Amino acid sequence: MSHKYVITTGWWCGEKTELNKLRVEYGASEIRSVSFFDKWFAAIDKYTNPIKILVVDSASPTLPNLPEDKRIELLSVDENSGHSTSHKGKYAGVTRAHIAGMVYAISCEADYWVYVEQDALVYGNDIIEYAISSNSSKDFIFGNGDGTGQPMQQSLMIIKTAAIPDFLRRLTNIKSRDAIISPETKFAIASSRVLSFLPEFIFYQNDGSSFYHKVINKFRKYLFILFKGYTDLPYGYGRQRPINFDSKRFYFQHGSQEELDAYDEIDK
Repeated sequence: MSHKYVITTGWWCGEKTELNKLRVEYGASEIRSVSFFDKWFAAIDKYTNPIKILVVDSASPTLPNLPEDKRIELLSVDENSGHSTSHKGKYAGVTRAHIAGMVYAISCEADYWVYVEQDALVYGNDIIEYAISSNSSKDFIFGNGDGTGQPMQQSLMIIKTAAIPDFLRRLTNIKSRDAIISPETKFAIASSRVLSFLPEFIFYQNDGSSFYHKVINKFRKYLFILFKGYTDLPYGYGRQRPINFDSKRFYFQHGSQEELDAYDEIDK
């Protein structure tokens, strides 16, 4: 069965400011450049088949060079709200891009919303179709968060559009800012009806330095396992390492120069 899906991504390209000064920059400098968008789009064009592609720009001083492709659209919001570690307003730029993308997918009457982060690359024929067909009864398909410090990963996400209204209601009902409860944690909460009823303080970010925080973190990890509302993507890796470049399908974020070179070798 063929499914219609929209791919969306966020966009920011510029120097560090007060709104993203706490952001830790991983991977090669290339992934933060304007030119990396060409590589991102080439992978999307080669390995996926979306009906539309939406780039949500966070009022970046530099925009990507969009290809001549009728599927692609650019939407600019009014301001750069910043990184999730230091932002203004309730939502960081990434969450605003997620919300805009989901609503766009509904507006296109697509079957699925697919998010691919601007510094992530995908590999493998029908990589999205494979994930959907492997989990056709599931509403939420996210990256496994093991080893990342988060319950899930957001560099590649798939959500049934039929599930988006309830998901957005649970997401926006979370009162805390992204700097208090991380975007990844919010998505894990919003995908679960049970977790959405729990007190927010359980999910506050902390450095794990005190005994209390260690207990809370262990309890929270147990909750995410017990009341998990999403299924994992049927392939790696996102921010997980190492990457097996012999895999039939995979995706990765924060690529080092060595990893980008290895990708180029198999993508010829």
